[in-house]
Amino acid sequence: MRIAFVFPGQTSHRAGAVAPWQGHPAAAVLDDVARGSGRDLATLVDDPAAPQRTADAQPAVLAASLVAWRALVAVGVHPDVVAGHSLGEVTAAIAAGVLSVRDGAALAAARGDAMTAVCERGTGGMAAVLRLGPDAVEVIVDGIDDAVIANDDAPGQIVVAGPPPALRQLREVVRFAGGRVVPLAAEGAFHSPAMAGAAPNLAATLARLRLRDPRVPIVSGATATPLRTASDVADALVEGLGAPVRWREVQARLVELRVTDLVEVGPGGVLAGLAIRAMPEVTVHRVGTPDDVQRVADALAPLRVAV
Repeated sequence: MRIAFVFPGQTSHRAGAVAPWQGHPAAAVLDDVARGSGRDLATLVDDPAAPQRTADAQPAVLAASLVAWRALVAVGVHPDVVAGHSLGEVTAAIAAGVLSVRDGAALAAARGDAMTAVCERGTGGMAAVLRLGPDAVEVIVDGIDDAVIANDDAPGQIVVAGPPPALRQLREVVRFAGGRVVPLAAEGAFHSPAMAGAAPNLAATLARLRLRDPRVPIVSGATATPLRTASDVADALVEGLGAPVRWREVQARLVELRVTDLVEVGPGGVLAGLAIRAMPEVTVHRVGTPDDVQRVADALAPLRVAV
């Protein structure tokens, strides 16, 4: 029996996600996040507009996830494997010991800034395609210039990125095929070739940081394979900017790795919802508030690994 921690990405940020942790010992990690990111977290994490600003949302959701992670570790709950959705891979790298909290926060801030700089030049947007299977969406996207699959999250839930004309065509074709398109509040065409301009800045930031080999495997969102060296993690973090998030395959890999219990660590609950649908053989937990910590710790007590 094995435990997986999964960490959410930018769109899971919610204003006030850190408020329940005020006064909790785990909230001390916020000081390191603030120092590493150079952001005023006291304002940022409660700003309702932050989710729409990439440069702000990324350190904010990282902070909210790390508080929950630190609380779990404090009560003796440790993962056997970790994974993160998009930005969540930075959080996963911290949880696996590849990056310190401060360095991980610096990386998240640099990632958000680099992506924002690219978006300001105009890259397009993103839209979720619902009610159609992966094969059908792939055929549709192949027929639309400059459109790409950005997130393969689950059957019937796939995100497409591209310039506005491509997304308009997507809406028309998907509607004709019996599906539904929901525009997403994304500043740009994330996880597409349009993000190539952000990679050099992220790589330069990583080169200045100290990375260690992960204590537990990190399942890459871009390849759905376990990463076991610091070099592999660094490459994956850079390549992941422009590569699609293959979350459906990540979940399948976790099952192959004999994961019996999955914990979404951080705000939103999106990844827990996907896991419930896609991993019926796995018990799914969420930790987003202090009230969740002891409940999940008690449920996982038989699986805990001594440190």
